[in-house]
Order: sequence, then C-alpha cells, then structure tokens
Amino acid sequence: MVRSVRFMKTYFMWCAGLLLICVLVGAAQAQAVEAEGTSPINGPVGVAKRLALQDAIRQALLQANAQVSTTTVVSSRGVVSDNVRFTARGNVTNVVILDEWTDETNYYVRIRAQVPGVTAVTNRAVDINAGTRNARLPVSVAPSGLSAQYRRKMAITQFHVLDRTQIADLPNIEIALARELKRRLDLDGRVRTADASQYLLPLGNDGVISQGRILGALPAAQEVGQLATEFAESLGVQFVVSGVIRDMGVTKHLLGARVRHLELDVIVHDGITGAEVARHRLNESVVDAGLFDFPTTLPVLNDKFYASPFGQRIHRVLDKLVGMLVNDLSSQLFTARVIRTEGRQVFFDAGGAANIKVGDVLNTFQLSQSAVNDLPGQRALGFSESPTSILVVTQVQQLFSVGELDSETTRLSPGDVIRFEP
Repeated sequence: MVRSVRFMKTYFMWCAGLLLICVLVGAAQAQAVEAEGTSPINGPVGVAKRLALQDAIRQALLQANAQVSTTTVVSSRGVVSDNVRFTARGNVTNVVILDEWTDETNYYVRIRAQVPGVTAVTNRAVDINAGTRNARLPVSVAPSGLSAQYRRKMAITQFHVLDRTQIADLPNIEIALARELKRRLDLDGRVRTADASQYLLPLGNDGVISQGRILGALPAAQEVGQLATEFAESLGVQFVVSGVIRDMGVTKHLLGARVRHLELDVIVHDGITGAEVARHRLNESVVDAGLFDFPTTLPVLNDKFYASPFGQRIHRVLDKLVGMLVNDLSSQLFTARVIRTEGRQVFFDAGGAANIKVGDVLNTFQLSQSAVNDLPGQRALGFSESPTSILVVTQVQQLFSVGELDSETTRLSPGDVIRFEP
C-alpha cells in the first residue's frame, strides 16, 4: 500500500511538471510551424494534392495548437489505464508550400504556416474504488479546406412587363419584386446578392428588348449572353437573374367571379460565359382578386398588399423562387475572377463572405480575348478557357483572397477565372 501511494505521488508530480511545461509553451501567440502532409493518389493528382495540403494543415494545428487531455484510472494496485487524447482547434494563416513531391502511391506536401499557439493540458485522475468510470475522450480536429459550401453571388435585375396596363394599380411592381426577392435571399443566407433592380437586361430569346442601355454604355441590340458577362463583371457577381411579368391581368368568369393571374418567368445567366443556366415559369391564378381599388403607396409590397389574396399568393411565389434560385446556383461550379497578380501571387474577388478558407486548392483558367461565335457569327457563345495551374489559397479577407500558383511559368491576367472543380 505504501508503495502504491509513493507511485501515485510520483505520477501526479510528473503530471504537474507536464502541465507547467505546456502552459509555458501555450503562452505564446501565433507562431510559424512547418508540417508535412500526405495523401494516396487514387485519382486525379489535383485531388491528392488538396488532401495532402489539408493533412499538412491538420498536422500544423496539432503541433502548435494541441489541447492534451489525459484520463488516468488508478486503484490500490496502481495505474490501471492511462488515456491521452489530442484536440486541435484554430485557423492557420499565411500558408506557404515549401516542397511537394510524389512517389509511386502518395502525394506529399510540406508547408510553413502561422498557427495560433494555445496549448493546454487537462489531467483527470479517476479512482475506480470510488465508483467513477473512465470516460474516453474523442479526438477532434477542426475541419479545414473545402468542407464548407461556397456561397455564390448573383445580381437581380428588374422584371420586364409585357403589358403595363395590367399593373396600373401596382406602381413599380417590376422593381419591387426584384428587391423583395433579394431581401429574402439575403435572409436565407445561402447565396450572396447584389441589388441591380435599377437595370433592365434585354431578353432577346423572349422577344423582349430593353428600351434603355445597361449601365448607360451597352447597346440594347447586343446579345443577351455577352451583356450578361459584361454586366456581371461590372457588378462583381457570378450570376445574373432577370425576369418577365407575363401576366397580372384580371379576367371575369361565370357568376361574375374575378380571377387575377400571376405568370412570371425567371432566368439565370452565368456571369463568366453568359450562358443561360436555368429558367423557371410560375403560373398562378387567384379567385376573387381583382384590381386594387385603394391608393397603393410606396413601397407597393406593403402590409395591406400582403393581406390581400393576391398579395398572399405573391408572398408564397417569392418564397418558392428563393428555393429555386438557391438550388440553381448550388448545382453550378463555384467561380471567381482574378483582379490582380504579383508574380505567382493571385488576388481574386471571393473571400471569407463566400466561405473561402486558407488551404483551399482551386483551379485556374485563362480566358480567350474574344468571344466564340456561332457559325453565322451573329451570336456569342461564350469564351474559350485554357486550364493553367493549381492555386493554393494563402490569405483570406472578407471580400477577396490571395493564392499562390504552383507553377513558376504560369501567369494569369485580370479577368481570368478561378474555379473549384471536384
């Protein structure tokens, strides 16, 4: 028994010494750490590199930001079991790839990164004679890289109106719908938006052409796809949403019942290629919903409007459109534009607001200088892309990020494309 007590005293003195050392180490703040990560090459090399980089970031966190928890079970005979668990939390910054290489089966990456140095130790001694059971503590490593869904950004333009006599009782409804759709998408939070309700995008495929000029510079006769590309670049968005109010008229049915119609088109264009990526038509009819006979004040979508049967239907249609647009953008590849380059460093227009993180690995593409046209040469089909290099994100700000190209010879220009491709 005396021998057991001496053993326990020695053991706890050792734990106290370990705790003191770790506290002194943990007093340091951010520190530079070098770490190595590895991943098997089971498919594309780019995927293996991304996983190896994530592993290196995880190892860097464990080196400099580890929280050590020990659970010791003792009895009258001494130590029965001794469990040690490591937990790493925090964000790495300023990642620099020092070296990378492969062998026949694996991809290896060695990095240097700034890691917050907060090391702590929790010791727990459990006496099984007192009836306390040993609890195993799980290992937890904070996720990094591409675990979060990237948030795409869209601009929502005002709706075209095919028959303005049908909206005489709803002044500026074409603008109000666009702004309300933006507001609800912002509340949803899965995509980012830009208010473009003051602009009217020509919809050539529908035979609806704007009488004005987008941003006062682009002629209305140009193709919609090319307009969408230039428009998206000017607003810093990845997608452009436009719409058409096809029908808001009132018709009379048997027994004098009045029915007000609600027929909308919503079109989504890709801001990089100008291609139409989604189109929706919603067709509703509301019984006993005629023209509004009360003076409607701005904003037109007010509480009195939403209290009416027609307003309640528009309320449900707008909520439905939010889900549709979120699904449309989620199915598209995430893209961003190069805004500046400094050697191998590349600045692009997506940052923390888009869920970009240090350590993300993206692909880069150079765009052709002129659009590719169809055979008659009258319709722009988009811009050809040339894959160039892999970009590793090293710094993230709220609205932009900085990455480093993995090639010494590749050079990008403002307007080129950064894209995540699984």
